[in-house]
Amino acid sequence: MSDPSTAAERDPERGRQKMGEFETQLRQILESCGLTHLAFYHRDRAKMFSAEIPEPPDESPAEAISHRLERSGRQLFYILEELASDFAELRTGSPIRTVVHVPTGALLYHSVAAESHLCCVTRADLLGELIPRLAEGIVDLRPSLSHHLGAHRSYPSRYARREPPSADPTPSPTYGATDTDRPETAGKAAEGTAYTVDQAAGADDVPTATTDLMCEALGVHGLHYLAYYTGGAPTCTVDIFADPAVRSFLGSSTAQQRRDRYSLLGQLLPGVTGRMNTSLNALLEGEMRQIVLNIERGAVYFQQLREHCYLLGVSLDQSHLAEADRHIEWLGRELASE
Repeated sequence: MSDPSTAAERDPERGRQKMGEFETQLRQILESCGLTHLAFYHRDRAKMFSAEIPEPPDESPAEAISHRLERSGRQLFYILEELASDFAELRTGSPIRTVVHVPTGALLYHSVAAESHLCCVTRADLLGELIPRLAEGIVDLRPSLSHHLGAHRSYPSRYARREPPSADPTPSPTYGATDTDRPETAGKAAEGTAYTVDQAAGADDVPTATTDLMCEALGVHGLHYLAYYTGGAPTCTVDIFADPAVRSFLGSSTAQQRRDRYSLLGQLLPGVTGRMNTSLNALLEGEMRQIVLNIERGAVYFQQLREHCYLLGVSLDQSHLAEADRHIEWLGRELASE
């Protein structure tokens, strides 16, 4: 059977058709996430760019936004490439998602497939809703990726023109979330779950409300481990490794071996993110807010709350990372507001 991407290379008309289909999929993500700009990259090359505005004249502010986004995506790729050996030493795969605070809001980098990613800029207060929406859109985009892009072709940036308003417009969704918005599965997923809670010696000042929030964010179909760090040390950890439904994800490891491994990871990650911030400040005037890494069959979440205070979360179930995304975002908002 012939490779569809190779066939598209031989047939320019088919290639244009496939790229049109791919651009439509990107636009659907753009609209469902409430974004204005979205860039698709293969490594450091922006292969397609979409914006939910009419095509602007040359030298307009909107054109400058597209150039800044494409440049920012390249720079962030270079930074993560430089840190690849650090991530390998942590026994994780490549980053799934990186969120960086920049002067214009937040720069979000999300892996689509090997060496391909999407990049966008959004208001920081919209991240809570944007991240799961973008992740869901990428799940739909991923299967068609190899069919729509040849290995070595490059495509110019393009604007998606806004459709004229319909006679009966559909109400726009409300993006963003308040500090009291809980994921639908928070609490419910954790109902009847066996928790293990551990507070570090001398950490008696950790509010009970903090521990309660962390337990509420855990669930069989979501996050399985959480650690709250202050001053570079864990002050409180909670997990549900003892739950029968989670135990199978541990493989040959014991629950305590996993706790020890993630405790070490939580102490090493600030060094990696510190080096990342040095480069970010120089290139993007930004600071890392969140990074999500591949591990085994799940993901590790590193979420900066404030100076010297951060969260480490772990999900061991690759099939329920959307739920883990929602819970870590909700918990981060709750703890950052304390």
